[in-house]
Order: sequence, then C-alpha cells, then structure tokens
Amino acid sequence: MKDGDVFKVPLGDGRAAVGQVVSKYLSATYYVLIFDFIAAEEEVPSLVSEALKSEPLFAGLTFDALFRPGRWQVLENRPADGRKYLPAYKVGWHVPGQYVVEDFRATRRRPATDLEREILPHRKTRSPAIFDDAIRAHAGLEPWLEYYDELRPWTIVTSAELFDD
Repeated sequence: MKDGDVFKVPLGDGRAAVGQVVSKYLSATYYVLIFDFIAAEEEVPSLVSEALKSEPLFAGLTFDALFRPGRWQVLENRPADGRKYLPAYKVGWHVPGQYVVEDFRATRRRPATDLEREILPHRKTRSPAIFDDAIRAHAGLEPWLEYYDELRPWTIVTSAELFDD
C-alpha cells in the first residue's frame, strides 16, 4: 500500500464503495478516507474520478488487514490531499493532565491550548472491519451504531491548520 492508492470496498450485495489511502503511518497502518459513493461493484473501477469528487464519509487510521487478502482491492493511484485530511492529535505528556499537540506524523509537538485539550482526539487506530461495517450501515445493510459517528471526517482538526504545513 502507498499514499494515494484508491481502493474498492465491497458491500456484499453487488455494490461497492470507494476509499483512498491518504498517508501511511508507521508500518502497516494507514490513514484512509471512505467516500460517500456507492455503485455496482463491477462499475466502480471505471468511476474512480467520480467517486473521488464525493465528500469523504468516514476517515481514520486503520490496519492493512483487508488489503492483504484482497478484500479491499487497489484500483489505481491518485494524488491524496494530506493537508486537507491528515489530523493533529493530543498526546498525554509525562505530567498528569498536561497534553501536547502532535502532527499526524508525530514529528512536531507543542503544548496544547485549553481548547485543543478539549477538542482534539487521541491517536486511535481502528480495525478495518469497523470501516466496512460503517459503510454497510450507511448503505442500509446493517444497523447504524453511534460509534460510527467517531469516524466522521468533518470534526477533524488538521495538522496543516495547527502547524502551518
């Protein structure tokens, strides 16, 4: 897997969604977007451009577990906008109650403001099955769980916003 890889997420009912790897983080961990786009599975490879124009529906760090067996099949590679999507995180420091803000790649840090301590998430890597379940629920194939709301990208504060990437 590499930055920019566009992949198909089969829903199991003959349709598929589209995702993209925005960036690798450490080994076998990736920040992915799943777009608000569902089409017939066999048509998805010819609709990549259309899919990438859709709004991201889900975003987050995940493992490569569904790429390796080929469930999430890479279709092609397109540029991914890391400035627009890669989040910043709060990290607990050595003193209880004190946090720092860290960029996505964990290369830059600074003390967190009160607001940042309140709104920034801790870095969390989720199973790719959670993303599978969330897009299936969005498509009406499974019940919606409140937990999927945590995967919504519109609450993300980006590294670029906090560190002037």
